[in-house]
Amino acid sequence: MSPSTTAQFVPRFRTDVYPFIAPVKFRGSLQDKVTIITGAAGAIGQSLAESFAVAGTKLVLTYNRTPPPAELEARCLRLGAASVHFIKCNVAELGGCQSLVDQTLSLHSRIDILINNAGANALGPLHTLEPNKFVDALAVNLTGPYFLMSLVIPHFRQQSSGCILNIASRAGTVPIPYSTPYSTSKAALISLTSCAQKEIDIDGLGDKIHFYSLHPGGIKSAMTKEKYSEESVANLPEKVRKGYLEGFDEIYNDSPYLNGMICVALATGLGKEVLRGRYFDVNQDLEDILKQGEALKDNSDLYTLHTSFLGGLKNAGIPEGGYKKEDEFEFPGFEV
Repeated sequence: MSPSTTAQFVPRFRTDVYPFIAPVKFRGSLQDKVTIITGAAGAIGQSLAESFAVAGTKLVLTYNRTPPPAELEARCLRLGAASVHFIKCNVAELGGCQSLVDQTLSLHSRIDILINNAGANALGPLHTLEPNKFVDALAVNLTGPYFLMSLVIPHFRQQSSGCILNIASRAGTVPIPYSTPYSTSKAALISLTSCAQKEIDIDGLGDKIHFYSLHPGGIKSAMTKEKYSEESVANLPEKVRKGYLEGFDEIYNDSPYLNGMICVALATGLGKEVLRGRYFDVNQDLEDILKQGEALKDNSDLYTLHTSFLGGLKNAGIPEGGYKKEDEFEFPGFEV
């Protein structure tokens, strides 16, 4: 497929569960697999739990301050989960992450799927944010996923299988003013995912161990509701407050199950040949994207973070014609 043809292709825009990712298609598809989901108490976490329950996994659901609702366990079991265990864990702490992995291995002797979903945000001008809020967002959104990835990857290598789904954000692909901690940490999470996959691929394990970062769609979660509350938005310059409040109702209308079922589909390996290590926006129709597999293989910039330069200059590698050694220059070039 030529670049011009690729540019003309536009995948369908999705906000809800559609036939290609219908739960009935994935019923029992991950039976006997063990799935860890962090941040399971929130709207995105609960929908992830229910989606993976349909796929028949053994669920290990984490929470920090707020436990998931009591009915979540019964609901997941009714949907098909082989088992459900809740573990309190602060993912920002290495000790907590180690304990989570140890407890999961003690329960099930293996880990097959890790979903780094726990998130934190802080809204406001960068120069007015309390430093601890910036650091806390980085700890939850980036350091925690790194801790858990570093702890489970050795097990994936040993068992020659495994999947990691990092819930990132579209905010990690574009600069979002007044949401700097969130955008910064999510951009780093997308990069972390890609780097880790490269290492797996180099070792020839990419067909068995696959990682993804995802934008989960616009979901009215507790975190987004708090972020866009009038109290929170009051910290912003007056000229942007109205836009933030109006944008919340306009953008955050997607079903959380859209993200849940996309994650299930990817965990089964459905798109690993062309999407592993990449960033995926769940609002794009997965069926449409996978039909463009050859275009994805031909263009390593698609669904990744990258920098573009004038004239098509490359960001890395040897330029066309090779390196030219310039004439020697004695600094500063004039008598002093």
